Amino acid sequence: MARSAALISLVLATVAGGPATAAGVLAGSWGNDEGCAGVKAGHQDSDAYIVLTAEGIETYGSGCRFTQQFMALPGAQSVSSTCSAEGEAGTTTETIVVTNKGEDGFFVTIPGLEELGPLQSCS
Repeated sequence: MARSAALISLVLATVAGGPATAAGVLAGSWGNDEGCAGVKAGHQDSDAYIVLTAEGIETYGSGCRFTQQFMALPGAQSVSSTCSAEGEAGTTTETIVVTNKGEDGFFVTIPGLEELGPLQSCS
C-alpha cells in the first residue's frame, strides 16, 4: 500500500512539476517577452521574437525544425535540426543545444549565433 502511494506521488510530481508532460516532451510555447506576445497575438511583430516548442525554434527571420523528438529534460540536450533563414536559399542541417535550467528557463545555442534565452513559458 505504501509502495502504491509513493508511485502515485511520483507520477503526480512528474506531471505537475515543470515544463515536461508525463512523457517528457516539451509542453506549450516558450519564449522571450516578444515571442510570447507574438504567440498570444498570433503573429510576429518584433525583430526580437524567439519561440521554442517541441517541434523547433523560431526567430523573426529564421527557424529550425527538430528532426528528432525534443524532450524537456533537465540539463543540455543536442537536437538535430533543419534550419532556414529569410532571404537565403535552401536549408541547413544544424545541431542545436537546448539547455533546460529549470526555473531560469530554456537557453538555446545555434551554431554561429549568440545563446538565445532565457525563454519562459508563454502560458
